[in-house]
Amino acid sequence: MALSDDQRALLRLLLAGDTYEQVSEVMGTSADEVRTKAREAAVALEAESDRELPSEVVADRLAELERPGVAPSPPVSIGSGSAAWSRRWAVWITAGVAVAIALVVVVVARSGGGGDDNGASNSASSREEAVPIRLTPVGGSKASGGVTLIRIGDQPALDLDIRGLTPSGPGRSYVLWFVGAGGRSLPVAFRAVGPDGTLMGRTAIPSAATGLLPSFQIAQLNLVRQRQAAAAVQQAARSGLLPEPVGTPVMRGALRG
Repeated sequence: MALSDDQRALLRLLLAGDTYEQVSEVMGTSADEVRTKAREAAVALEAESDRELPSEVVADRLAELERPGVAPSPPVSIGSGSAAWSRRWAVWITAGVAVAIALVVVVVARSGGGGDDNGASNSASSREEAVPIRLTPVGGSKASGGVTLIRIGDQPALDLDIRGLTPSGPGRSYVLWFVGAGGRSLPVAFRAVGPDGTLMGRTAIPSAATGLLPSFQIAQLNLVRQRQAAAAVQQAARSGLLPEPVGTPVMRGALRG
């Protein structure tokens, strides 16, 4: 069975140099729970290899973490033909995604399995193979393009096709938020943008969020300072609520016509 997005995120965070204790502080859970999740991810990785996360590298890092008094280690270079993860960027993006997944699970549970309350909407959306979402530039942005909400089996995902963005620059990133009532939002894509000004590619949406998707009305792309976004997501985790979007809006569009 392939690694889930949250398992991959956790392993990347550990390979970036953090310990179980440091990850637990970010995710608001115990170090033992992080250790258990990491071991489960390593087992899944052995069953089905992942070229971005060599199983031997992961095994060595987990073994290192079991040694008494282990300190944070330098980031491990992973991936083929690409630069190594910047530790600060890896910590922020991975923590944000992992905490968002945890938040969605909590919200769904508290609402009594929100997907059941929207059975008709979910049934209709499950028949949609692709839903294009046109984004309009705001705040003087000259960007163009949009995103497409798709389903691959039961897994929702988002295809990004945006051009003309200002490069994000050091310490900043673009975050695409799905915004609902009261400003409560789900961050669904975290991407840096280089000199070409393009934001392309596919990002998976946590399966646990499927039942909540009908409650979001707006897709909004913000340029965000990484520290600001990490703080917002962590604060939301402590309060047990979905976060409010942070950053400067550059594009916006309705999720439903």
